[in-house]
Amino acid sequence: MKRSLLAVLNSAFLDATAIAEQVRDGSRKAAEVLAEARAAATSARSLNALITEDWESAALAAENLDRRRAAGERLGPLAGVPFSVKDVIAVAGLPVTAGSLAFEGNVATTTAPAVQRLVEADAILVGKTNCPEFAFSMTSDSPLLGRTANPRFPEITPGGSSGGEAASLAAGISALGIGTDFGGSVRWPAQCVGIAALRPGLDALPGAGQVPGIGGNFGADETIPVMGPGMQGTFQTIGPMARSVRDLRTAFLVMSGARDAEAAVPDLKSGAQHLRIAWTDGSDLGPVRQEVTALMERLARQLAEDGHNVLHEPTLFNDCLPSYNTLRALDPMVDLAAAVAGREHQITATNLRTIEVSLSATPAAVKQAWESAETARTAAVDRIEAFDVVLLPVAGGPAADPDGRLDIDGRLTEGWEIMGHCRAVTLTGCPVVSLPVALSAQGWPLSVQIVAGPAGELQALNFAAYLERLGI
Repeated sequence: MKRSLLAVLNSAFLDATAIAEQVRDGSRKAAEVLAEARAAATSARSLNALITEDWESAALAAENLDRRRAAGERLGPLAGVPFSVKDVIAVAGLPVTAGSLAFEGNVATTTAPAVQRLVEADAILVGKTNCPEFAFSMTSDSPLLGRTANPRFPEITPGGSSGGEAASLAAGISALGIGTDFGGSVRWPAQCVGIAALRPGLDALPGAGQVPGIGGNFGADETIPVMGPGMQGTFQTIGPMARSVRDLRTAFLVMSGARDAEAAVPDLKSGAQHLRIAWTDGSDLGPVRQEVTALMERLARQLAEDGHNVLHEPTLFNDCLPSYNTLRALDPMVDLAAAVAGREHQITATNLRTIEVSLSATPAAVKQAWESAETARTAAVDRIEAFDVVLLPVAGGPAADPDGRLDIDGRLTEGWEIMGHCRAVTLTGCPVVSLPVALSAQGWPLSVQIVAGPAGELQALNFAAYLERLGI
């Protein structure tokens, strides 16, 4: 059977599922797995991916797992899996700085529930990963902690804002990564290094523990940070990043609190299902390389040949992107403003300006932006629900250069313009998987977004697993 691109790109390391199986059956000790992760972290320190290390606590957890296994105790579905967490998510006892000089030395006293569930499933936390200040960039260059490099493709960025997570996975440090996604922050870095990621739908996973929280809480007291009711608090989700789709599935089920985190994935190639699939290259959302358009056309043909009803829907997300961009600019960032009050001089001028502009919007303008966003969101979701999945690229091309610039067939694009495909999907609130399916002319990964309707995380994951089995 032809191997998928995801499998080829990640063939140097075991995925989390294989690691957990070995630790549970006793063929490997958790301590051995952890030692390999630590050695990888040591050799990859110049990447600046893992910026807070917690090997002593991890070693104690591994020793405890090995004792429990020797005593005949059944271990959890992620037994012995080293994982890391983006530095905008609170983990008790570890720094939570959001990559900002304003919060240097800040230590969380609580742990995000989604992270705690992974620990309870016997995964082993090894540390925190780098991100741009407040996760406000599509590269991972922090004024506090520096820039993260791409371990597989040094010429390009590992993406942002969960670029530290992506780099840690690609370098063999962590076998599972936990990031956040507002406008593509797990999907884009996953493409940049060649891994998979899941942005769950709204409210599918507990969102508590992200910073800043209501009232400016940055994880520095006994209250778990809960993001406010604004746009970021509404649309930003915690999500897993991994070396295989089956890892994403297990992580999602564990983080959601599902009882059965090891359920079998249905075989979509058995002929039992013929799916309705919509696709677009997203060229109405921004510039797209010809090779990306050709990729989407080729994928559509392959799926049609496999018996599915495949329809071209080029305008499906057209109203979502301008609505996202307008609301993003105008929605008042009251949580962040409260968090930086008195320390405005310690954050970047660009981010300070972004906060100030959002606070200057009139209530009428904000209300209109929300109404327009809801109209666009509702219309797009109605169209998405007419299909089993919708496919579009993660971006109009592969990863950008380390400064966030990308050539699209002779046109220079940069920054948020590159993220239009991801931002448009965010506004729908629907679950989406980012999966590498081809290589660019330069040999860099090109990923597809697999979007399902509300509460369709497993449908999106099942379809991604199907593409893996097709060898895509």
